[in-house]
Amino acid sequence: MIPLGLRLTMQGGREAAVRLVLLVVAVGLGTGLLLVTVSGINAINTLNNASAWLWTGSNREPPDPAAAGIAPLWWHVGGDMFRGQTIVRVDVAPTGPSSPVPPGIPHDPGPGQYYASPALASLLRSTPADELAIRYPGHLTGTIGDTALQGPNSLVIIVGRSPAQLARTPATVRVTAIATAWPSGFEARNPNGLPNAPPVLPLQASGIDFILSVVALAILTPVLIFIATATRLSAARREQRFAALQLVGATRRQVSLLAAVESMAAAIGGVAVGFGLFYLLRVPLSAIPFTGQPFFPAQMSLSVPDVLAAVLGIPVAAAVVARLALRRVQISPLGVARRVTPGPPKAWRLVPLLAGVAELGFFVVRGRPAAVSGQIQAFFPGILLVVIGLIIAGPWLTMTGARFLARRARRPGALIAARRLADDPRAAFRAVSGLVLALFVTTVAVSVLTTDNAKLLRPYNDSAAANVLSDPLVGMGEGPSNLPAPSATDLARVRGIRGVTSVLEVHADAGLSIHGFGASAGLASCAQLAKVRGLGRCPAGAAVVGFPIPLSQVPIKTLANATWPAESVPAHRLNSLGISAVDVATNGSQQATEQARTILDGTNPYPVPQAPQTLGEWIASADALSNAYQQLTDVVILTSLAIAGCTLAAGVAGGLADRKRPFSMLRLTGARLAMLRRVVVLESAVPLIAVAIVAIGTGFAASALYASSEMQHSLVPPGAGYYLITTAGIVASLAVIAATFPMLRRITGPEVARND
Repeated sequence: MIPLGLRLTMQGGREAAVRLVLLVVAVGLGTGLLLVTVSGINAINTLNNASAWLWTGSNREPPDPAAAGIAPLWWHVGGDMFRGQTIVRVDVAPTGPSSPVPPGIPHDPGPGQYYASPALASLLRSTPADELAIRYPGHLTGTIGDTALQGPNSLVIIVGRSPAQLARTPATVRVTAIATAWPSGFEARNPNGLPNAPPVLPLQASGIDFILSVVALAILTPVLIFIATATRLSAARREQRFAALQLVGATRRQVSLLAAVESMAAAIGGVAVGFGLFYLLRVPLSAIPFTGQPFFPAQMSLSVPDVLAAVLGIPVAAAVVARLALRRVQISPLGVARRVTPGPPKAWRLVPLLAGVAELGFFVVRGRPAAVSGQIQAFFPGILLVVIGLIIAGPWLTMTGARFLARRARRPGALIAARRLADDPRAAFRAVSGLVLALFVTTVAVSVLTTDNAKLLRPYNDSAAANVLSDPLVGMGEGPSNLPAPSATDLARVRGIRGVTSVLEVHADAGLSIHGFGASAGLASCAQLAKVRGLGRCPAGAAVVGFPIPLSQVPIKTLANATWPAESVPAHRLNSLGISAVDVATNGSQQATEQARTILDGTNPYPVPQAPQTLGEWIASADALSNAYQQLTDVVILTSLAIAGCTLAAGVAGGLADRKRPFSMLRLTGARLAMLRRVVVLESAVPLIAVAIVAIGTGFAASALYASSEMQHSLVPPGAGYYLITTAGIVASLAVIAATFPMLRRITGPEVARND
């Protein structure tokens, strides 16, 4: 039977060939998307492991007995910035030939040498020295290998120093081994009680896994529906063929085997296509900064269990889906000719949908779990239940829409469409189910991201404020209470840079704070503040005001319009006070910003934990992960809509092919082609609109519950872009239906009724 099944699959005529191609495409899409999702999770884990070495010396750990005889390595981690990108700087000083060596380099650099990542090495060569290179003592002696970098754009430098230099540097530790794992709980403390944390944090793998799991669910569910729809193409013809085989002696088991062979052949071909798509798209996909930075292509890899699960599991899953889609093959041979109308769907189909919403609502009342893993276990089942509930409830909602249409129908086309929908609402919903799920996914994704953006309140409205380079010199627990302030000569050099418009010096005043902002504050001259746009103003008549340190502690919407409190300190006394912060206003020139940053960096005798940043850079850093999620959301929405469009086209075309005899008979009895077109449109539009309204409403409800419990924020309605997307999706679906009209004309001619 297997050779016969393969022959029927490969040589079954045009319809069989079209069905086979669609099945291969459907399974290939599903396989490719699944492999991309799995490789993305693997890439995140690899990315995290690649940067664990930067946290060397960050935990309170007892001495390692195996470290006896190993020369300690002086270790200091600091941060820097260049044109909005974070540079991780590691200063090392070996005390002997047995000192540990960081990964990615052959040996520790000596004084006057440094290793840089390929991306940073390229910047050092292409950028004027006064903007970057003179920040680092010595010369480039080699590049850091990929094994020590999070991605191809990582900016990392390992600077060689002498033990005497680093021994006098605050926040420096001596280590006898390089870390291979992140510190537990991220309690980054060295044995001296000083923070020694690099300006890079791991992605929370469990949280990313949750996001990617939802992404996989959002994409793979329409793909499985597409597989089922493609499998049912020409279902009536195939059932007649299988019934004929039973009439000539084939058993039910043999008929089932024939159906399984066809499905397995398509699934195997689809798996091959899926692997081809994965390896074809792996390089361009790895360049998309889904997590804030691109991956190395090699990081998006598949393990042997991943490959085996795809090769063995996907054909089986596709065969099961296809088998469920063709379960009517098991009817008796004469049953093909005497089908009965199935019973109408019952209202119990709403239960899973309501259960999913109730599960999400439970955590609004009870509160979300504290751990990320607990949050995954809390929210993912609810989202899964809602998705399954929409699929289960779809036929009942379609039947309800059909009855509504029948009560208000005034034309024959509407009556015929309503009757056909009521007879088999399951088949009618099946064609539009992919698009309905795509609308649900779009609603949830856009609503959650809109709420997240509104909650964080990140955008600056004043471009001048975004161009201010802020250098808070307070130690914030890292080393001494205050970092060395720039000298008058250094500040004069900064003021002389072309593109620097003004410099605001914030002077120290112990214990001063500004009500409503907390943290620390200093004293600023109103004469200097008046020259800096976007940082607030002084009260009328004031000469000195309290000014926040650092600026990033001020709510963004408040900064530009703030009126700072006057202080009873004469302006001439400010020069006798130390400087706690320097804020440099520029015209937005990157050259001016980097030259000023280089001078301010050079005022410190040792690397600082955090380099001066512009407010725009600080905002961009806060926005990076949100922007990455926005990109991922756009991919999910566009992919799910595209797959849903394919499902709709296949479903409508398959339905027309199965009903060409009834439609041709209607044409023979005098029905006009325009009426048949109205029937086709209504049969697709009624379930689409009826279930889409519920899907969109459920999407808003699920988003509101998730935002309330997980984000601790009320739902913010999406903007006009969301309504454009949903309207465009519905209009595009109607266009897909209209594209089948030429086929309707071709298959309903008199010759079809005569030949059948």
